[in-house]
Amino acid sequence: MKISKEFWIILGFALLHAAVALGCRLGGLADDMVLTLLTMLLVVILCLRHSVSGAFMAGSVVAVNIVGVLLGRGTAWLFGLLFASPLAIYPLSTFVSTEIIGWISLWAARRYARRHPAEPAMTAASLRWLLAAFVVILVTRLSILMLDGGVQERNTAISILLDYSLTLAVVVALSVYALRLQRRALEASEQANLAQYRYHKLKQQVNPHFLFNSLNVLDYLIQEQPREDASRYTHKLADVYRYMIKSEDETTVRLRDEMAFVEQYADLLKVRFPEGLEVQTDIPEEALSRMVVPCCVQLLVENAIKHNIVRAEEPLRISIRAEGNFVSVSNNRIPKLTRPVSTGLGLKYIRQQYRDLSGKGIEVLDEEKRYTVKIPLL
Repeated sequence: MKISKEFWIILGFALLHAAVALGCRLGGLADDMVLTLLTMLLVVILCLRHSVSGAFMAGSVVAVNIVGVLLGRGTAWLFGLLFASPLAIYPLSTFVSTEIIGWISLWAARRYARRHPAEPAMTAASLRWLLAAFVVILVTRLSILMLDGGVQERNTAISILLDYSLTLAVVVALSVYALRLQRRALEASEQANLAQYRYHKLKQQVNPHFLFNSLNVLDYLIQEQPREDASRYTHKLADVYRYMIKSEDETTVRLRDEMAFVEQYADLLKVRFPEGLEVQTDIPEEALSRMVVPCCVQLLVENAIKHNIVRAEEPLRISIRAEGNFVSVSNNRIPKLTRPVSTGLGLKYIRQQYRDLSGKGIEVLDEEKRYTVKIPLL
């Protein structure tokens, strides 16, 4: 059976705690702050391995230090019933306490990470949270020392300050390390999502159904309609593909440009569906200068066509409106008898793009008779 890395981490820290306790007893030194420092380090490493939030990490550090004091005294009392020598009591009690704390911390971190997956951008405040945890631990440990008379047992007050300064330095170092890991995770997430979205847009550009339908319409126009109609259709089709290719490397585009593209796309649809399709827009001038993710509005229009029946008796009405900081695309629901195969990837990629770019999400209102998606204006 394969043993997890966390097992070796906890065991290693438990042995290190025991060695420090034994060494300090042999040297006549106080071990409280060194053990506190090691406990903090153990908890932070376990939390980092499961990418929990900075707030949870700080809370765990405070909790285990408070519980650790009580647990250490309890296990020391139990081992005091078995052994007479402090050289046996304190290393053993420290080892057992660290094992218990380590496994409880690991269980809590795993459980929290499953229920609350951390967004890299949301965990960027780890430094602030850990510094706050250090202050709480500082006050708590000094209070315990003063109640126990431990301050008088130390050589000078300066030695206490040096201990806590060392702890603070390690906390800062751990926080900076955590922030670097989070920044790298955020950059990797942005790159992965951008690559996925671009791949999805590329598939849209060569979508066989759209291309097949467009060529069929073009063939019909050439055969049955005046040459000018076929020419206009060809130019609009070229403009649609030109915009897709042009925006391939763009992270955001002006809503004005996106809406011009949507208008051309809607004109192509109206040639294919001369009756039964209405696309209405209501966008104030000031909103047109805001930014959106390329092709996002067009994708939502395409989804409306894909999932609903277009017929003259009951027109499919698509409304595109800008209100406040959102642009919404909504349509009345006329579901097809046979539901089309849908992976939901388009909506997923748009949602992720907005999260990566601005930390904002899209809103989906899935009602009985109407379907609406609201996209943030950047």
